[in-house]
Amino acid sequence: MALAALPAQSLELPKRKPGLWEMKSTSGEGAPPMVMQQCTDEAFETQMQKMALETSKTMCSKNDMKREGNTITGSAECKMGSISVTSKSVATGDFTSAYKVVVNSTFNPPMMGKSSDTSVIEARWVGACAPGQKPGMPTMPNMPVPATPAPKK
Repeated sequence: MALAALPAQSLELPKRKPGLWEMKSTSGEGAPPMVMQQCTDEAFETQMQKMALETSKTMCSKNDMKREGNTITGSAECKMGSISVTSKSVATGDFTSAYKVVVNSTFNPPMMGKSSDTSVIEARWVGACAPGQKPGMPTMPNMPVPATPAPKK
């Protein structure tokens, strides 16, 4: 999820350590952060990277990425409907215990009254997924994990 904000291409992106991740997202000045947790495993990480790559191929005319150690930088030019989005992103971290993604975007014409925005995602590995929590299943802190429906007979 977090790396979907980065432009995707053939560069091998790091996969998060399996287990429960807490992500704090902020976008724009003064907006309160949104905190969620998400369970992940190898299969879910592979699926998310594949989906990000496919989305990038259909929406972006430019998509450059470079990795140096634990830092991935990217720049992209994409279309969201009639809006042109130009973004520059930086992801840092080891993706086994923590990572941070900063995306600076400009919109032409402005989107929802904004001509630019900065989004920040800070994530940390919490531990094992909660009992019954499936990979990809997001939860908000202090909310119970939804019950897994019993198989139909």
